[in-house]
Amino acid sequence: KVTYIPPPPPEEEEAIFAHYQTGINFDKYDNILVEVSGHDPPPAILTFEEANLCPTLMKNIARTGYLKLTPVQKYSIPIIMAGRDLMACAQTGSGKTAAFLIPILAHMMRDGVTATQFEQQQQPECIIVAPTRELINQ
Repeated sequence: KVTYIPPPPPEEEEAIFAHYQTGINFDKYDNILVEVSGHDPPPAILTFEEANLCPTLMKNIARTGYLKLTPVQKYSIPIIMAGRDLMACAQTGSGKTAAFLIPILAHMMRDGVTATQFEQQQQPECIIVAPTRELINQ
């Protein structure tokens, strides 16, 4: 029996902010029809600036090389930021992971850590489940 032990995640800033490949036909993403359902959903955003993210998060988004929002990000970020539930389906490489994580990080950075050293029972701020090591590394 062989047990695979993956290498540890990178600690160097350059490796952390390495650019990931975008999905095929990235330039044609703006032509994709998006269907949103639900009662009075928040409107889509066209830029990261419209999401009103903190400066630190905006700086790190720029460092990842994200230049423009993908369709799933345009709709998902405002929906999640509004505290609404979201179920999204999009092509591999379309930015779903960022669409889900950016609002989570924005809330955590805005609200700070809610746990204190005085509470006996601590709770996680967020639980992220990823099906593949590639998504975990992102």
